[in-house]
Amino acid sequence: MDIKLVDRGDTGELLLSGRLDATNFKEVEVLFMQMADRFVNLTLDMKDLKFVSSAGLRSLLKLYMKIHARGGELRAVNAAPHIIEVFEMTGFAEMLNIR
Repeated sequence: MDIKLVDRGDTGELLLSGRLDATNFKEVEVLFMQMADRFVNLTLDMKDLKFVSSAGLRSLLKLYMKIHARGGELRAVNAAPHIIEVFEMTGFAEMLNIR
């Protein structure tokens, strides 16, 4: 998993690539929590995200909860159809503002 940050003031954009799964979710979760502390709104660019496991979904849920509790918005953009399908099947599509 590779993550790059684009700082846009009160909004951060994370460019995600690779797999978000049980092999890396702990490190990703730490980074997500740091970004939730730093930014009011966060956009996840998933153009190069290949796979999301249940562990990865749990990390996304924690990120969503922290951003939402602060009055911010978590957006997902450029997700592949198979990633969107996972979000739709698990209810994440309703939490994430998918574009």
